[in-house]
Amino acid sequence: MSQNIITKNQFHLLYDLTEDYVFFMKKDGDSFIYEYVNKKAEEIFLECPTGKRMEHCLDEFHYKTILFHYNRACKIKHSIFYQDNHFLHNETIVNETTVIPIFNGEEVYILATTREVTRTKEMQEATYILESYRKGVNDAALVAMTNEVGIIEMVNKLFEETSQFNKSELIGKSFRMINSHFHEEDFFEKMWETIQKGETWRGQIRNRTKYGSFFWVDAHIIPITNEQGVIEKYLTIQFDNTEKKRIMSELRNIERSFKLITDYSNDLIAITDAEGYLLYSSPGHETILKYDKEELFGTYYLDLIADSSIKLLDAEEFFSSGEQNKFRTELSLKAKDGSTIWTDTSITTVENTVDDQKEKWFVFVSREITDKRALEDQLKYMAFHDSLTGLPNRRLFQDDFPAALSSVCSEYPSIGLLYIDGDNFKEINDQFGHEVGDQFLMHFAEKLQESVNSQYKVYRIGGDEFVIVIDQVKDYIDNISPTIERVVQSIQHTLSKGWVIEEIAFTPTSSIGISMFPNDGVSLEELLYNADQALYTAKKHGKNKYIYTNAVHIS
Repeated sequence: MSQNIITKNQFHLLYDLTEDYVFFMKKDGDSFIYEYVNKKAEEIFLECPTGKRMEHCLDEFHYKTILFHYNRACKIKHSIFYQDNHFLHNETIVNETTVIPIFNGEEVYILATTREVTRTKEMQEATYILESYRKGVNDAALVAMTNEVGIIEMVNKLFEETSQFNKSELIGKSFRMINSHFHEEDFFEKMWETIQKGETWRGQIRNRTKYGSFFWVDAHIIPITNEQGVIEKYLTIQFDNTEKKRIMSELRNIERSFKLITDYSNDLIAITDAEGYLLYSSPGHETILKYDKEELFGTYYLDLIADSSIKLLDAEEFFSSGEQNKFRTELSLKAKDGSTIWTDTSITTVENTVDDQKEKWFVFVSREITDKRALEDQLKYMAFHDSLTGLPNRRLFQDDFPAALSSVCSEYPSIGLLYIDGDNFKEINDQFGHEVGDQFLMHFAEKLQESVNSQYKVYRIGGDEFVIVIDQVKDYIDNISPTIERVVQSIQHTLSKGWVIEEIAFTPTSSIGISMFPNDGVSLEELLYNADQALYTAKKHGKNKYIYTNAVHIS
């Protein structure tokens, strides 16, 4: 029993205060049973999952994904790590999960810990940017690290190339190895006095290479302290004078960009004046949106926002308001080639004083979420559409129906609901197999759509059952509607053309039950039930029949 490993009280004492989702599960055949979940994990479920099998608590896609990783951990008898995502509160959550298999005699358990990784991704992005800066400095500057007494512990490749000393010749020695004896001793004494106070020293030094030639550098010596404030090392960054103007300009840009990046940890950063004209744009606008810096400077920043999302930001009101300190939304930005990307954008009002004059700036900080939006759209589409036919499913049918009801008025007082079932579909499956059966359903769905010519929506609500909603009906009189009749006849005519699957010719027919709002019901449940009963009656009369709830018509 699982309580021999960990009791319920022990589990909750250990895991209820964590921000991670924690699950303790027992293997049961090909599945797993929830033994315990912590308080954070309870948010995922509509009801308590304890004692229930996993497939009874999760949707099929999510269940199969988790089952695959759990079984893999049990098979290799070792912990594993994987990433996945799920919907929670209408938001796609990216997760990292650690799965630990536990073996207790014949019994097998899983302890799974899931963590949301939004912050981790932000840190990865920031780390990537910092690594890019590190590489840039390494490519442009001579870098060395010494201990607290000036003994060299590390040099970069450019330091070796410029000094012509190998790393092995430098490490463990002092900078006297490259001393050109150009400077007086008090020059270095003042330098040491500065850095030992914990201050950065800057100055020009003439150094000597291994073979006696000289090179001048602009040197920056930066004390590195531990958590107690004690200096442990010194970082030396030296720029060759021939590159000084270019490198120092790049360094100033890096320092400004680095401050903004550390403040906001985002990819696209722009600063505008009070009217919205660009004062500064980060390199991301060049690498992601493909603009040249010269093209952007002084332009109206909102011109970069795509028409599809400009309505999300009332530009005139925003830029004129003195009360709007921060605003966050999702905006679509236009690249130079006309393509667009989606971003999560924060806009902050900043007041600055320049020459005793107060100025208002706006800082736009954006992170690209194009892939996230695409995933959300894909998952939303999958949630509301049938995977085989691509038609809207029962869930979307239920969501759409209120809009159809809203079309009811004195001119169009009725709505028709056609419940359609393919005749002899089971026999097709039995005779030709499910693969042919699936292709048959796909053709059947296409023909239904063709028959209504996009005027009405076709839904697949299960198996070979389809629903078509005919709105704005104004001619339902004496239990018959010419509008409905035309749609039914179009369906029958279109299906009668048939199709060929794997050299097998099919000429399908359908049975149709028809219910009318409000005569046969005012709720979706009533209309579906009555249409289903009419469909059942139509099938009893034979193939290729349609029947109203309140009247029978044989085609």
